[in-house]
Amino acid sequence: MNLDRLFAPYKPIETHLVDSLEYWGKERPDQIAYTFLVDGEEDELQITYAELRDSARAIAAQLQESGSVKGERVLLLYHPGMEFIKGFLGCLFAGAIAVPAYPPRRNRKMNRIDSISDDAKPKFVFATRDVIDRGEHILEDSPRLQSAKWIATEEVPVEKSTDWKNPDIEKDDLAFLQYTSGSTGTPKGVMISHGNMLANLQMITYAFDLSWKSRGLSWLPAYHDMGLIGGLLAPLYTSCFCVFMSPMAFLQKPIRWLKAISRYKITISGGPNFAYDLCSQQITEEQMEGLNLSRWRLAYNGAEPIRSSTLNDFSRKFEEVGFNSQVFYPCYGMAEATLIVTGKVSTEKPTLKSFDNDSLHEHHVVPVSPDTRGARTLVGCGCVFPNEDVAIVDSQTYKRLPSGEVGEIWVNSPSVGRGYWDKPALSQQTFEAKLADSQTGPYLRTGDLGFVQGDDLFVTGRLKDLIIIRGVNRYPQDIELTVERASNRLQNGAVGCFAVDIEGRERLIVVAEVERKRREDWSDVIQAIRHDVTAEHDVPPDGIVLVRFGSIPKTSSGKIQRHACRNSFLDGSLKTIASWLAWEDTVAQEVVITATAADKNLAVGDLPTGLLELVMEKVRDVARERAGSINAETNIVTDLGLDSLERLQIANSIEEVFGQRFPEDVLQEIETISQVASAVKDHFKDIDAQLGQVAKKPKSIRSAQIEIPESDYNFALMPEYVRLQKTKKLLASTGLPNPYFSVHEELTNDTTTINGRELLSWSSYNYLGMSGDPAVVKASQEAVEKYGTSVSASRLVSGEKPIHRELEQGIADFIGVEDAITYVGGHSTNESTIGHLFGSGDLIVHDSLSHNSIIQGSILSGARRRPFKHNDWRELDEILSEVRHEYRRVLVVVEGVYSMDGDFPDLPKFIEIKKRHHCFLMVDEAHSIGTMGEHGRGISEHFGVDAREVDIWMGTLSKTFGSCGGYIAGTKELVEYLKYTSPGFVYSVGLSPANAAAALAALRVLEDEPERVARSQHNSRFFLQEARKRGLDTGLGNNTPVVPVIIGNSLHALQLSHQLFERGINVQPILYPAVEEAAARLRFFISSTHTEEQIIQTCQAVAEEVEKIDPTYLKFENGPTKEANSVQRTKMYDSEG
Repeated sequence: MNLDRLFAPYKPIETHLVDSLEYWGKERPDQIAYTFLVDGEEDELQITYAELRDSARAIAAQLQESGSVKGERVLLLYHPGMEFIKGFLGCLFAGAIAVPAYPPRRNRKMNRIDSISDDAKPKFVFATRDVIDRGEHILEDSPRLQSAKWIATEEVPVEKSTDWKNPDIEKDDLAFLQYTSGSTGTPKGVMISHGNMLANLQMITYAFDLSWKSRGLSWLPAYHDMGLIGGLLAPLYTSCFCVFMSPMAFLQKPIRWLKAISRYKITISGGPNFAYDLCSQQITEEQMEGLNLSRWRLAYNGAEPIRSSTLNDFSRKFEEVGFNSQVFYPCYGMAEATLIVTGKVSTEKPTLKSFDNDSLHEHHVVPVSPDTRGARTLVGCGCVFPNEDVAIVDSQTYKRLPSGEVGEIWVNSPSVGRGYWDKPALSQQTFEAKLADSQTGPYLRTGDLGFVQGDDLFVTGRLKDLIIIRGVNRYPQDIELTVERASNRLQNGAVGCFAVDIEGRERLIVVAEVERKRREDWSDVIQAIRHDVTAEHDVPPDGIVLVRFGSIPKTSSGKIQRHACRNSFLDGSLKTIASWLAWEDTVAQEVVITATAADKNLAVGDLPTGLLELVMEKVRDVARERAGSINAETNIVTDLGLDSLERLQIANSIEEVFGQRFPEDVLQEIETISQVASAVKDHFKDIDAQLGQVAKKPKSIRSAQIEIPESDYNFALMPEYVRLQKTKKLLASTGLPNPYFSVHEELTNDTTTINGRELLSWSSYNYLGMSGDPAVVKASQEAVEKYGTSVSASRLVSGEKPIHRELEQGIADFIGVEDAITYVGGHSTNESTIGHLFGSGDLIVHDSLSHNSIIQGSILSGARRRPFKHNDWRELDEILSEVRHEYRRVLVVVEGVYSMDGDFPDLPKFIEIKKRHHCFLMVDEAHSIGTMGEHGRGISEHFGVDAREVDIWMGTLSKTFGSCGGYIAGTKELVEYLKYTSPGFVYSVGLSPANAAAALAALRVLEDEPERVARSQHNSRFFLQEARKRGLDTGLGNNTPVVPVIIGNSLHALQLSHQLFERGINVQPILYPAVEEAAARLRFFISSTHTEEQIIQTCQAVAEEVEKIDPTYLKFENGPTKEANSVQRTKMYDSEG
């Protein structure tokens, strides 16, 4: 293809992109290459071609100086911005292979990045300094990324550009690996060579009529093929003006995209189909004021199914501000082909044609008029470009199909990549296919289904996504479109359909996002989906799951990830708002009947006696629980959701009764029960005699047809109890003793006694030694003598004692708030308080690692509950920015010290966020009161914040205070309301005198002896230091009295606990399912009464026993080696004499 007219008067070197930038840096050095809109609106960053060239050279020189050789992989971890472009081009200039990846997010699991790095094995990572600094904690579980050399590219001086050495790039050298969306466990990196990239950029230039005079804009992610190749590199190749913004800027406010097009007089821009839908749905008339889209001459649309309704809606809405529907540019492409494969001629209107849908399902192309029943309108994806061949192939025989047939789309093009990185077998299967009849090739097997008519390629679906239910083939995108149209409460482009095998049967499942608005009852939406899908596709859905707005799995380009959606459905991780599952719907649903005029005119009264009842019985036999309240006008297709096979079962059972058969054409027409009965009357003979025989048989008693299983009324057979017994049997099968419910025969402090044997104790949270302290014991005894062993009533009635008020005021004063209330249990304190203060219409947002009591309290409240990533105040801020306005009261809950991991939140940040969004903030201080802050006043003292900045303080009396119970502290209004209304307080006995006195005495001792806090904190730091020195994995531990030792294997954690017990050390294992299997651990509680000698002895013993089980569990990072452990072991034994 000749591109001279588009480049004239320039004559760039067409070898590879490095030479292109070198050329433009020389010929147009001061021309702006890129403009980045930092805020998506007016805050600009710009770079010229000369500056871009020099930056790429400097970064390449830094890479070369760091030891990179040609072909070295470099992982790119950038947030959207100018540094990504510099880093990507720096890789090309060094002859390295760039590996763009999803940018990391704080406190997020790195599964995706880990799997890519494990596959690509990069020796270098490019990022900005802030990404590197904020990602340090993430690297603890990413050994390959730890071993890589990280380079903050913005810190590379541009003067280093003079040190650059040209790597002599060949067209077959790899330029980058494009990792496609999909499983994190098996990533596929498409190998794109410099030749592939150049060929595709030439095709885009040719297809888009792109020149140095054009003006482009992109909001697409740069690590995705459309954003990288089409959005950023095509403008660079042609030296046209390019503006870009972050995807989030667009998604937050779609008007930003169109405003930027208007402001910068953009001529070329685009995105996936959903982007245009988003604009049509969300942009208001007021926002459109001042827009001018008349210069937009090419609006590309690709990366997901293109819908004619989307083109029509967008055109109608924005034609008044100059948008011309003719500029829509439907195209087809994929990462495996670098990007573009086909596209329309830029001067022509998009091609919209209608075809018979049923014929397409059978892989035949039958054109029909748009108003024909069963017509499906498809948008053509354009023509094949020069130097390409697109073949429509039978996926089973590998033979090219004739025109008019649907088959798999195969592509032969210089743009097609070299294969998948380090996957030769899969590469051969996908990239090296040959036509069976001619042995020509190689072709790329796209996995897409389609056909060519005229000059246009039409894509009909995915080969692997075909839904086959009882022999019926359906394309998921057809059903998804029907679902979207079923209710205006559903989101366009946010529906996923797939098949799953449940109870030995393939089931059709629909997952759909709903609108943002709160709603209690979604049954009408579910019924509409069932009705419309069944009516339009003759395949009723077996399950419908409505999920929260924005939660359905999608690729970076906006495609529905059906396989990820399917997996989330199966593992129960969908963010479900409402659901209906046919196989669990044991309670019959009321059927809403909408009879047609024809139905109403049926002469039901003329039917023979008993015929209607017979038909209804046969319907019930097949429909079972779906046939709740049925009558003559019940439609067995749309009302009951029976598929074609089930309807045939009904017909067959009726035929057996009468020994006759329905005409085949009649079977396709009868849907209501009265229609079936009328068909029997019209087409069967001598039916009265047969009905008489049926009438003589006793009728089954419908109310007794479903036997109630014994597991529903016998505790011994309850599935939950059966699972517990299986778990215990599995535990017993290890040959190790059950570590739970050990009897501790005396006071538990730094030591304990089990079976008459004294052991070091690390499983008691008697943090300050208050339980057993003489002063505390004495106070408890005196209270019993004075008040008795129980207050014998609710405090509201007659259980109030002076000691209660003294304790509560003491707690309030100690924390620094107005008042407090005590409950008889710590768990019930959270349950009763959260469950009582919040309810329907409210939102509770809590840390993902929150204690069970917080979760149970949230569930009890009836409020919406939403977790945020552990300690991630940024995600909390994002959530509240999105949804705060939808709820009445919002409660944010964090913990002072997390009881499983031993870390703590950045409290000032959470206070800042709660103020910004006008929420309540609750802090559970069960493990931080008495252990944090100089005087043990908790996390507020630790951070030096005013305790009154937190709305609800919760704590327990069983840890620091050596007693039993819990408390809530805060304003006098909060406490007064709880004392008069909280069910867990009003309808419960008051705290016992012994426990109240013990807690009060412990509080006084704590105030008098702050050195206990100092010893506790010293021991916590010392234990963590000694554990890490010996290579023990302490997870998130952060100098608190809770220290985990992560093993990552439940059996080994159990074994380690037992081996330590044998050595005189008692520490409990935390096993799956209490934690994830990969997080199985031992948990140590550190107290002020422990000695340094006990800590050294314990850490040494743990390291020794871990090494015996599996030495790889020990992680030595900048610390002692195993040899050092041996030295420590010798020293310890020597000191013991």
